Amino acid sequence: MSASEVTTRLPDFNWTDADLLKFMAENWGMVDPNHIRVRGRLRVADAGGFGFLEDLSDAVSGIKLQSLSHISRVQQGVFVAPPDLDALLTRSGPTEYAVAELMLAPLFRRQQRNDPLACMVRPHSLMALSRAPETWGLKSTEEDRALLLLDQAREAITAQLEQDTAKVATKLEHLQTECAQQEATQKVLQATLDEADERLLAVRQQTEALNVDFNVRSSILEDKLRALDSLLRQRGERLVALDLVEKEDLLELIPPSDQSDTRIGHDYLKVLAGDFAQLAPFIQARLWSKNMLFSQGQLRDFLALMRTHDLVVLAGDSGSGKTSLVRAVADSIGGRCTVIPVKPNWTGPEDLLGYYNPIERSYHATPFLLALQAAEREPEIIHFICLDEMNLARVEHYFADFLSLLEERDKTPIIPLYLADEEQHVVVEYNHFLTLEQEARHRTGMKEGATFLDMLLNEQANATLHQLGGFQDNESILLHHSRLRRSARALIRTPSCLRFPSNVRIIGAVNIDETTHYLSPKVLDRAHVLRFRNPLLMDWDAIQAEVQHFEVDITLPLRLSAEDLGLRGSYPAYDRTAPYAALLTKLTRDHLAPLGVEFGLRAIRQSLGYLQAAQAAGIDDLTALDNIVQHKILPKLMLDSTRTDASGRSKREILISLREALAVALAGLQPSVGEETALTALDQLIGSLNSNNGIANYWLR
Repeated sequence: MSASEVTTRLPDFNWTDADLLKFMAENWGMVDPNHIRVRGRLRVADAGGFGFLEDLSDAVSGIKLQSLSHISRVQQGVFVAPPDLDALLTRSGPTEYAVAELMLAPLFRRQQRNDPLACMVRPHSLMALSRAPETWGLKSTEEDRALLLLDQAREAITAQLEQDTAKVATKLEHLQTECAQQEATQKVLQATLDEADERLLAVRQQTEALNVDFNVRSSILEDKLRALDSLLRQRGERLVALDLVEKEDLLELIPPSDQSDTRIGHDYLKVLAGDFAQLAPFIQARLWSKNMLFSQGQLRDFLALMRTHDLVVLAGDSGSGKTSLVRAVADSIGGRCTVIPVKPNWTGPEDLLGYYNPIERSYHATPFLLALQAAEREPEIIHFICLDEMNLARVEHYFADFLSLLEERDKTPIIPLYLADEEQHVVVEYNHFLTLEQEARHRTGMKEGATFLDMLLNEQANATLHQLGGFQDNESILLHHSRLRRSARALIRTPSCLRFPSNVRIIGAVNIDETTHYLSPKVLDRAHVLRFRNPLLMDWDAIQAEVQHFEVDITLPLRLSAEDLGLRGSYPAYDRTAPYAALLTKLTRDHLAPLGVEFGLRAIRQSLGYLQAAQAAGIDDLTALDNIVQHKILPKLMLDSTRTDASGRSKREILISLREALAVALAGLQPSVGEETALTALDQLIGSLNSNNGIANYWLR
């Protein structure tokens, strides 16, 4: 039989099997009649051990298979033999969708069904559909879940890119540190010069290899993300036409292609040559021009704390400049600052992040969550979120989830907002409506770009949509559309989870008085406390003498990227033989533990992380150690000094021995201008014991 005869005649039982397969392949747009591959929904029969592959589509293009003749229903489903079904379920478990090759059913079966084209699944060709194919389209998934899988794929790509970037950056940082150590060893130990040169060369080669690997991975992931953006734009035009989403809502999912930096200010890399240690003097000069006076030591300490990515608590009397410092620094580096007042009635995480209302099918967001989402939309811009009067409510109650979240250093923390099932329900219902309106348009011959209003005004399309959706009157379909619109808007604006943006720094401002709560050990163990002195007690002349002159216009800020303020990475490993780790361990064993003050591995590793950040900020090691004592140790001193430890020593004696040990460790310290040292703070604490009935409390001055 010729090719023209195969395509023009309708098949019957006189045709050969080869001609029947060729007929199906040509009418379904497939190339190889011997390998007709389809995908469909798998239905297992209630009894008998067999099943059916139904609602068939082309496995490659995803196009739904059309009817081949008025007597054939092969496009609706094919038989799956028990051995193939059993093998699939054993191998993959319960499966909703699958792909397979088709073959003609035995002749007697086709005659029984009066269908010469009746098919069945070719043995050993049935496979479960569990992930997208490597061609990276979403064509291997069913149409009514495309949006959900698209969001998941976008999250997976972005998360993988961030994870790879952080890992490579951490490796590069470690390699650069090792390189610097080798160079220092080369100068001190001339005898090992040749060996050091060889190791340095190996480190550089490894760094170059990591750079190449990083660039390749970034290129691949960016290509995939662009492909997804293209698919979303095609789908998005239909959503806007149906008035289910607004243009601005669609932009929430599709970021603009132009991400150029439009901030006003100087280029940080040009003005300061990327020298982070010069940032504090620039900010000090800029603030001085605005009649705001902060010491360089205070600014360097604050900037170093911002590089740690830890929770930072600013403590001091009202009016001591805590929130002013946060706003001023954010403004000076081209960042954003959001100040959120904490309410005394906050008792749980929903007060901080908001909650999902299942009745309204929407999420009630808080200013804190909106600030996080704003930061996510501007990944290159630094965002400070300041919780003002943080301890008006108990921090460990409403901030407990975030305390644990900020400890995740090896991967991007995920903030769950509500059950993903709610998101899935909305997407499935949403896509059912899209499928119905598409079918209504096809049946009535309306154009692809027809709007929802066009369909309502077209009597035939309106009636068809009512019939397909089971709607009874105009009001019901309008209400359904309105509910879908609200649900979609809520879903787009607040997904079920949020990645904690790496460009965010969380800062708390606290006052200690009779209206506030003390910070619990759980909070102090995970935070750095920066204490503010009364500005009236500071040496303004000495601070003003520090102010440097810059040739550029200091009234304009510097444009820092989020990366310029430090990448989020793991805390330094604990090495008990390293000098500062050994010192902090000895202080813990000899003084802090007998005082009943907990100072564990987490606190030591956080302290070592601060030490690295302090070096980048231009703080010498002794000053950094002094700051660690003030940030991490002194705020934990709240105890009765009249009591004794297990050995019989009074805690007053132990406090004095702690002071003596710190005096030895900090010998040679040059205090920063206008700044208090750990020793002066501890002297004041010990000196107040008699007037406080033996109670030592760092927070009471």
